[in-house]
Amino acid sequence: MSEPANTIVMSALVGRTVRDHRGRALGRIVELVAEVQLHRSGNDYVVTRIVIGRYGSLDLSGIGQLVPCAGDRWRHWAGYRRYEIPWDQFDLRDPEHPRVQRGVGDV
Repeated sequence: MSEPANTIVMSALVGRTVRDHRGRALGRIVELVAEVQLHRSGNDYVVTRIVIGRYGSLDLSGIGQLVPCAGDRWRHWAGYRRYEIPWDQFDLRDPEHPRVQRGVGDV
């Protein structure tokens, strides 16, 4: 069964490197934030924001959740950056190479 044209498999996005409109790497997708829309025929999960981390593997490993204090200190020391970007700011025509439609300084 094929997916509708405006549907993207979320697991295919997590971990992908995101680039800005000039091709500079911002980080990796670490989280998708969605809202639930209730309908009589069922529920839809609509992504509203995508979270990008400069060191995506740190978030994906769960270190920040297992050791919150040490994780926060390490992130600060390592220069970890986290960006929450509205869904509509992304160019996902090629889901394997996601892009943000603005520059690094504008995120």
